Amino acid sequence: MKALPPSVSLIEAARDYPVYEIRHAKAEARIAAHGAHVMNWKPASATHEVVYLSPDAILREGKAIRGGIPICWPWFNAHPSDPKLPSHGYARDRFWELREANEDENGVQLVFTLDLPALNAELRIACGETLDLTLTTRNNGPETIALSGALHSYFSVSNIREVVITGLAESDYLDTVGKRTPRHQNGDVRISEEVDRIYHSVSAVTLHDPTWKRAILIEKSGSPSTVIWNPWIEKAAALGDLPDEAYEDFVCIESAIANESAIALEPGQSHGLSTRISLID
Repeated sequence: MKALPPSVSLIEAARDYPVYEIRHAKAEARIAAHGAHVMNWKPASATHEVVYLSPDAILREGKAIRGGIPICWPWFNAHPSDPKLPSHGYARDRFWELREANEDENGVQLVFTLDLPALNAELRIACGETLDLTLTTRNNGPETIALSGALHSYFSVSNIREVVITGLAESDYLDTVGKRTPRHQNGDVRISEEVDRIYHSVSAVTLHDPTWKRAILIEKSGSPSTVIWNPWIEKAAALGDLPDEAYEDFVCIESAIANESAIALEPGQSHGLSTRISLID
């Protein structure tokens, strides 16, 4: 790979833990080589962080970062047939290779890759006034592969009880808190308890935060599912890499391919899963 552009520097956020730090006129961000993980992103127009990172996140090989935008790949949640395999796949806890790094007046573009015996993943990140991620999977093996996964985005909020998520009204979803139960969304989404829902939706959604007077638009493609997650009080307290009260500070809105909607990826075929995050009036 050629030298990094001027607005990108390579730092060690922890021992043997390289992170690419972006300081551009359009945005600031940090992206870990471990997991090709967007840890932070704040466009120049923002007064508050857009992407949430736990202050107790553990930066260590083999441990997924709590917060930011984890890459769940090549499956979502528990493996559909082998519970011994890691939840959400291999991508979150391995080091990816940076293949390209460029900048222009609109921001910075990075390309990371990860190779498995039969699969190749390429993540393209464009970081500016918008944040664009495209995860492309290519099946290099001889057999059809059931592909699922997610761009597991954590968003900073002023107070979880105050925010409203629009764009999912009248959608059907699977409620996975407790017994997995099909439900229907009546009206907009508000959060006042533990939420773990898989919406059957290809629509864009908007996160409205009246206290911070902002709205975040989350657009996507290649994604038949939208996941909304907040651990609430008890589960947040049980997570060692998240402060007990931090459930108030974020909500996850994920562009996903849930296992139930897995894509049959034929030999030689590719599939792209994308999300675009932007602040709107």
